[in-house]
Amino acid sequence: MKTLTSILSIIAMTGALTTGAFAADKKYKEGGCCDKAHKKSEKCAHPCCVTAEKDNKVCEKCNK
Repeated sequence: MKTLTSILSIIAMTGALTTGAFAADKKYKEGGCCDKAHKKSEKCAHPCCVTAEKDNKVCEKCNK
């Protein structure tokens, strides 16, 4: 019984960690300035995007 409980606990913890990892990805508008910079493994240099990045958000102006 302890083995079953341990296995279920491990499965639940793995699922929670995996979900958190996917939630961290930001969604950029396809073809937008942030998307182009992200594909180059860079950060967008627009002032509005830099401000949004500091707040851990996506720029609403450029990613409508």
